[in-house]
This record gives sequence, structure tokens and C-alpha cells, in this order.
Amino acid sequence: MAPLPSPCTCGAADVPQLAPVVVRMYQPDPDTPALRSRVLDMFPSPEQLATMLFDVMEALGWRETYMLYNKRSEFYSCFKAMLNEAASRMFYLWSQDVPPDKEDGDALGAILHDVSTSGRKNVLLMTSADVVAVILDKATEMLLLTSESHWIVTSVDVRESQLQSARHSGALLTLLRPFPETPPPWGRDAPDEQLSYRTRLALDAVKLVSSLSPDLVTGYSRRSDREGSLYPREGDCGAGMTDYISEYSFLGFSGHVSFDSCGKRKIVTVFVDEYLQGESKQVGTWTTEGTTEIQSGWQKPTETHLLSGRHLLVYTALSKPFFMKKPGKSGEVGSTPYHGYHLDLLEMLASHLNFTWNITRIGSRNREIVADAAKSKKYDLLLVAMAMRTGFTGWENIEYSIPIRTRGYFLTMKKSNRHEGQGIFQFMGPFSAEVWLSFAAAVVGVSFALAVNGRLNPCEWAQAASRGEVSVDSGHLSLVNSLWSTFGAALYQGHEFLPRSSTGRVIVGAWWFVILVMVASYTANLAAFLSRPSAERSIRSLVDLARQTDVPYGTYKGYTFVKFLKKSQEEPFKTIGRYLNKNSDEVLFNTSRQALERAAKGDFIFISPTTYEYEILKDRCDMVILTDEYFFKYQVALPFPVGSPYRAEINQALMKMTEDGQMDALVNRWFNKKKYKCSTGSSDEGVLDMEHLDGTFYYLMIGMGTSILVFALEWVHFKFKKGRSSDPVNTGDRV
Repeated sequence: MAPLPSPCTCGAADVPQLAPVVVRMYQPDPDTPALRSRVLDMFPSPEQLATMLFDVMEALGWRETYMLYNKRSEFYSCFKAMLNEAASRMFYLWSQDVPPDKEDGDALGAILHDVSTSGRKNVLLMTSADVVAVILDKATEMLLLTSESHWIVTSVDVRESQLQSARHSGALLTLLRPFPETPPPWGRDAPDEQLSYRTRLALDAVKLVSSLSPDLVTGYSRRSDREGSLYPREGDCGAGMTDYISEYSFLGFSGHVSFDSCGKRKIVTVFVDEYLQGESKQVGTWTTEGTTEIQSGWQKPTETHLLSGRHLLVYTALSKPFFMKKPGKSGEVGSTPYHGYHLDLLEMLASHLNFTWNITRIGSRNREIVADAAKSKKYDLLLVAMAMRTGFTGWENIEYSIPIRTRGYFLTMKKSNRHEGQGIFQFMGPFSAEVWLSFAAAVVGVSFALAVNGRLNPCEWAQAASRGEVSVDSGHLSLVNSLWSTFGAALYQGHEFLPRSSTGRVIVGAWWFVILVMVASYTANLAAFLSRPSAERSIRSLVDLARQTDVPYGTYKGYTFVKFLKKSQEEPFKTIGRYLNKNSDEVLFNTSRQALERAAKGDFIFISPTTYEYEILKDRCDMVILTDEYFFKYQVALPFPVGSPYRAEINQALMKMTEDGQMDALVNRWFNKKKYKCSTGSSDEGVLDMEHLDGTFYYLMIGMGTSILVFALEWVHFKFKKGRSSDPVNTGDRV
């Protein structure tokens, strides 16, 4: 909004004056109170926008659409007008409010799922420019952008760089441009190709204000404010607007600038562009006079069968688990020595599209080599999963199929080995060796004190038995019995031989108090000790990785995300990037294989690509995958030379297999982590496994073995003693 300067009221304090002219560069919310001023709207009115959108959609042959909008869109002011226009034209309109947060992927996915299940191919994307790329990326991932899709993007400031997701999808995008491509005569030096629409309106508003008559650059007196007689009333477009404004008309950055008697833009021209496969061209215009001329060169693709009966030459590359050699296969006649996700996918495509194939070269996954293979046109199909990224040299003439997998990065390290720590003595971990030795000495000392007291104290069982007061076997506190009773009390099994004297009871009472403290401390510390977090349990995400400082981490220095981490100002990326930059000599490696082997040695976390996931799950049981979900995710797809006659047909087959669930079955066959012998799925938090408590079972087995040995000794001793007692006594000859 650009209000005129404050008026000068010198000598005219009591003279009622006209309300000031306000130049507004946006359409306010419908619920915003009206300004008590004469308003010139640089932005087209809601009715004009709604009429334009429906005229364009009908010119494209649409009779229904699914509208995705948010309240930050320039077009949101026409939302109510669009509902009225749809009702008057008998036009079927469905709408969903897109979440404003670009990071809310789950909510956006749910909305796009509704679009997918509705079966609507015509989508009106009425959102702000900052979320266009996010929505198109998600739509591509969910297979909503196909060769049968047609989307209208209303954001006037959207850049072609934000449309890259649709470039290789085959979908048609219609773009609206409410300004001419060339600057006005008075603004030739302005960099018009870099100006946003809001900036264009501001430049035109400045020119308009500078051109207004000085009579309009006036304010209003307090008396006029009190009476309000000179302000526009409801239904009145403004006193004097026609007389003063109608003469102002010029060609500006936002098009032809002129106003009607109500201060609305009188002449509005919208240029209609089409964006298809990375190229944009103008196909029509719309004007407020009702002229809609659109000559679209796009036609809905018809079903083709170019691949039927053909024999394809295929280029591929070794990559686990996409394409691998079978173990022990020599490639005998009648069998293939290879297997993998790509080979199964190729057989499924051949079955659907009725073609035969032959792998003529097994090369490299290097981008330059794959690009050269595509340019050579020696191969009909490149069976290599490549990241759907732009900006690589030599890939200007390469386009992709729809995504076939989501890849990314994860955290991995060497699996902890219990034999390197406490081992079978883990249950002794809560107390130090000094505490255990002191406890053993206390057991012996208390037992010895009880035995001495029982032997010498006249009030104890032994002395009482010698006086005939009790039986000989009653409460006999020998050293052996004292040891047994003391040990039993330590294990909460009770004191079998209780002392009779007050001295003995004082000793036992003191021992019981010590046992109470020891057992309570051991129980509490044992629970904390056995469930204490290790790196495997505590690090589950990049946030956890950034917070800890105990375990070093790193990766291959050539990965693109390393540059992102070093430049990022957001957490946790900033902390991780600062760590990598500070310790680059120790944690950034020349190859990814070096980083993996460093992690395999222990005490190191590798930020690994999914390239190594299959190897870790199947062969590297000494490694553990820490993260449950990928991060820095990206889509991979099959590359095609631009203009490949087979790309559209293969895309249709891939979408059909996705809808039928065949792609899910294929993914489950090769990417289900639980199927592999080295699966490192996270266990339930707080659950103790055998490596924590196996020592107790070992000691139980030792105790059972010792009891068998003692039983044998007792049996032999008893038999020997019984045999000696049964022998006759030789007294010799009596004289």
C-alpha cells in the first residue's frame, strides 16, 4: 500500500477536504474492513481473477478441477468469488487448504492422497510461490504428475527452477503471467526479468502517485472526519474518482495501468504459458474484454505399443541389490548369472509390454559414463537407478522415468561386543571390585565373630548345651554354620542359626542393616547399569548424533550433502557441519569404502549412503544400522535420452504395476530388512537380552556342577565311614 504524503492544510483548517487517495498493491482479505479513503487497486479485483481462471479452464476443456490453495497466495482474495463463479457456471470444484509449513510432509501427503484417490487429473494449484516446488516434489513422488496430468499454477512469481520435478514427469503445467515480457518505455534500464509481481506493482504505483494532480494530494480536516459527509458511502465508488482518475493511463511494468470509476484496474491482460518437459512457451492470452485465445499444442497421450514385439539392448551396472552376480554361478546356458531388483523389474516390464531383452554391457554407475551411454544411442534401455538431480554436466539431454525407489543416507557403526566389556560378569557391574572384596571380607568376618561368640559366650547354645540346658544340636553356631547363615541373610533367605546371646544378636542386627543397604543399592544400580544407553541405543537420528560427543563420526568427503552441512545455519546440520570441518583430516575420507572400513574397526559412526545397506544387512553382521529412517532422501529413476520413444510406455507400465501392488511386492523382496540374517532392527527400549544376564545362568550351571561333585564326595565319605563302623574289632587272644 502506498499512501500519498501528508496533506498541507495551511489556512484551510475549517474547510472540508476530500479523503486521501490510497494506492493499494494487493487485494485484502474479504473480511478486512473497508478503508475510509479513495482506493486505487493496482492488483486485479477478486471478480476479475475468478473470471479469468474459469475462462482459462473452460478454454482448456476443463469442466472440473481439484483446487489446492493456501492463504498466502496472491489469488486467495478471489476464493469466495471462485465458489460463486463455479456455481453459476455449473463447474465441479473440489478444494483443499495446503498446510503453510513446508516441512509438514505428512499433512501434504494426506492431501495429495485425496487428490490421487479422487482420480482428478486437472489440478488448480493456487498457492504462494515458496511451496510450489515442495508440492510438485511430493506429487511426483506419489505419481500424481504423469503424462496424463494437467496442472494450472497461479503463482505469478514461480521460477522454472521450482518446476524441475515436473520436467521429467510428462505432466503439462499451465502458468499465468499478468505482465508483459518487455519493460515499459520509461523503464528500459530496469532488470525486468528479475522483478517480482509485487515489485512491478510498486514501480507502477510510484509512477502513478508522482503523476497525480496536486489537488488529489490532500488530506481531510477533523471536521470532515467527524461528519463523514465527504467519504464514500456503501454503493458509492468515491466522490470525484471519475473526474480525477480516468485521465491517468500508462503502460507500466505490470501491464496497462488504468482505472474505472471505482478505482479498479480497467484493463487486465493475462498471458498463458505452457511448461512441458523443461520448455516454456506462450499459448494464449486473456483480457477483461472477455477475449480468451489459447492454442495449446498439448494433447492427452494415447496408449501406444511401441515396445510390443521388440528386442531391446540393455545397459546396466553392478550395484547391490539392484544388479548382482549370483554366488557360485558360472553363467551356463539356459540361466543368467545375475539377479537383483533391476533384473526382476526388467522381467516384469517385459511381461507387461511384450518385449524381449538382452544385456549387452555391464558398465559403471558413474554419471559421465551413463550419460555417454545414453548419447551413443547404442542401447534401448539404461537399467541404472540414477538420482533425479539436475545441474550435472552432460545431463542436459537426459530425462527420467517416474521414481522407482527412494534412497538416502543412514548412520552405521560396528556392533558392540559383550566380550569386550563385562562379559559374563555384567551382573557384578553395579559395584566396584573394592566393594565386592569388602563384602566378601565382611561375610567372613561376621561369620568368624559369630563362631567365636558361639564358642566362648556362656549364654550361647554351645555353653548352654554343655550345662544340659539345651540339646547338643540346638542352634550350633560353628564357623561353617555361621558362614551359611551369614550368606543366607545376604540373599534374603533368612538366618538359619540365630544366636542366643545378646552379643550375637547385636552382631546379627548390624549385619542385617548392612545387608539392607547393600541389597537396595545393588538392585537400583543393577537396573540402571543393565539399561544404560549405548551408542547403538541412544543415537537414532542426526539430532542425537549432533548432541553426543563420545563417538566420532564422518563420511566420504565427495558427497553433496557434506557441502550443505558445512554451509547450513540450521540445527542439527550446523553442529555436524562444524564438527566435520574442524576434524576433516580424521573424519572425511577419500572414498566411501574407506569410511565404511573405518566404522568396521569400531568407535566410529559412518554417515553412509543406502548403497551399503544391502551389504551390511546381508554380509556385515559386525555392523549395525542405527537409524530407522533415511535422511537427505532423494528419488532414483531410470534415465532416458530426451525424446526416447519408450519412456512414456515404460512410465505407464510402472504406474500400472504400482497400482496393482506389484512394485510393493518387488520392494519387499529386495529391501525388506527383516529378511536378512544380519538384520539390525531396533529392539524395544529397556528390554534386557541374554548378553546382559547370561553370567547368572553360567554361575547356576557352575553351582549345579559343583553340587554334583559335592554329592559324590559326600556319598563316598558316608559309604567309607559306614564300612569302617561295620568291621569287627580284633581284640587278640585272651589268656
